[in-house]
Amino acid sequence: MVIGGRYELLELAGQGGMASVWRGVARGAAGFSRQVAVKMIRPEFKADADYVAMFVEEARVGAELMHPHIVQVFDFGVDERQAHYLVMEWIDGLSLATYVHAYAQHKVPTPWIMVTAMVLDALRGLGAAHARSHGGQPAPVIHRDLSPENILVGLNGIAKLTDFGLARAKDRVARLTRPGTVKGKVGYLAPERTIGQPGSVRSDVFSMGVVLWEALAGRSLFKGETTQVLRQIMNGQIESLLDVRNDLPRPLVAAVHRALQPEQQRRYPSAQHFADALTAVLRQVKQLSEVRIGGSVMEARMRLAGLPPPAHAATTPALGLPKATRKPG
Repeated sequence: MVIGGRYELLELAGQGGMASVWRGVARGAAGFSRQVAVKMIRPEFKADADYVAMFVEEARVGAELMHPHIVQVFDFGVDERQAHYLVMEWIDGLSLATYVHAYAQHKVPTPWIMVTAMVLDALRGLGAAHARSHGGQPAPVIHRDLSPENILVGLNGIAKLTDFGLARAKDRVARLTRPGTVKGKVGYLAPERTIGQPGSVRSDVFSMGVVLWEALAGRSLFKGETTQVLRQIMNGQIESLLDVRNDLPRPLVAAVHRALQPEQQRRYPSAQHFADALTAVLRQVKQLSEVRIGGSVMEARMRLAGLPPPAHAATTPALGLPKATRKPG
């Protein structure tokens, strides 16, 4: 199927509640072609005014967020069925969620250097969104839907942040959600957002803290039904990473737990500050120049396919870094 006169849809890559993502090819003159991702509103929701408004906002904001660690938006349109579509950069790789699952299903700890580097990339993209300006004035974009599914890691070793459908841009003229309405995946909401407060830079920091905690632990931070999860978040019930694995350096554990502080003022003041803390951790890794994230993504694909990982499979090396031995304060 071809939409917009030039985008050929090849295969369904993923499907959410209201949209589908296709792997496609953009065709041009003289045999030009480029692999792209095409996100389309599902036919049954194309007349939903609220969702269409969020889709349009994703296109508007995404087109302005030009950064190496944010999935780029190339085009936006309406197809022959009057359904909106968004054309984006295609990432040949895995989501962070799938990467973690590849290890968890075999009860193997994720390589902490790899997942830390992946989240660091995503934080750099998030920091760029927070630093956005519009018309010469600060106009930060608050993501509000951060999760492992929304971090894509390519075989080229670069991680990128995607899905700004629920983002809240400070230059927006009208609200897309009613005041007090909670949007986003429940298990990644900051405490203040569970009681209807608007998203902020620090609430995004908390969400990224949950993402990194889970990537290191290989499982969800908050457990149970929705009401139980909300109660845990509001009560600040954050399990120590030390109770999950004992091979993590102290500075990394401290960084994650600072991002997860229940009180906003005790968290990192920005995504960039969180990124700086992770950068400091990785600078101590002498083998960092040998780390090949792309190779690790390929290894994860092999695990998912039930193939044995290569002999050099990425496990946590003995780095001589101080291990965390107590819960950070």
